[in-house]
Amino acid sequence: MTTRRDFLKTGAALTVLSLLPAGFACSPSVKEKAIGLQLYSLREDIQKDADATIKAAVEIGYKRLEAYGYRDGKFFGKTPKEMKQFLADLGAKMTGSHTGLRLLDPEEDNTAQWDAWKKNVEDTAELGCKWIVQASYPSRQIQTISDVKRLADQFNKCGELAKAGGLKFAFHNHVDEFYDIEGQIPYDVMLTNTDKDLVAYQLDTAQMVYGGFACHDYIKKYPGRFSNWHLKDANFDGEGSTEFGKGLVDFEALFAVADIAGLEDYYVEQERYNMTPLECLKYDYDFLVNAPYIKW
Repeated sequence: MTTRRDFLKTGAALTVLSLLPAGFACSPSVKEKAIGLQLYSLREDIQKDADATIKAAVEIGYKRLEAYGYRDGKFFGKTPKEMKQFLADLGAKMTGSHTGLRLLDPEEDNTAQWDAWKKNVEDTAELGCKWIVQASYPSRQIQTISDVKRLADQFNKCGELAKAGGLKFAFHNHVDEFYDIEGQIPYDVMLTNTDKDLVAYQLDTAQMVYGGFACHDYIKKYPGRFSNWHLKDANFDGEGSTEFGKGLVDFEALFAVADIAGLEDYYVEQERYNMTPLECLKYDYDFLVNAPYIKW
């Protein structure tokens, strides 16, 4: 498996592999590619004017959106029904939603916790989504591999609730899941202790690279488990993200194993910017549209 050291040594080579394809300025029909967007990429603009910002993202071409910040039964201040109609009027839809509801509470059978999950599933389904994604890893509560296995058990329960509500459940990785505990990688422990029919893994490409591993290697190790991706290019400085093709992530190698991953949906996410957020997302969108190795 490729290590973080290998990646940093070959960073320059990866940049070359990720250069924009020829004909970047001439975009083919975007209908051929189902490019999604995690709206957290526009979080500062959304705080100022959510409706106008979402509309601007759709105008770039992002018709498949992923929400964040679900709170009090609403998405960006709208009920599920209101948001669904708002997006339909724009010719878009919310296909997934991140949630940060608590897991690993002291009591494993926490009624309030699971009631909140059920309500979140109901609202996310009403919004018209396919995915509900646990966006956080309770790293402060993870001290032993037993803790990791208990979290995996809770993921299985989340998956059951999601399936009962007509949704798919996925877990979104960050970097902490790749730090060794008791000689094991927590991410591997979660993968091997969750039901593949209930729990998918939303691959955050930059965070996996920062964790020291190549995305395509992990996909080959666990085929069929990565049906949902967050496309994010990793800065050479080891923090945040950059525009596609300017960082450490080898997108061509990643999409070469899309079938092995069982890829169903992918979303652009960028958290640091070299231009305005909307300009960055236009750049990333054009990169994906023009990349010849991305077929859909």
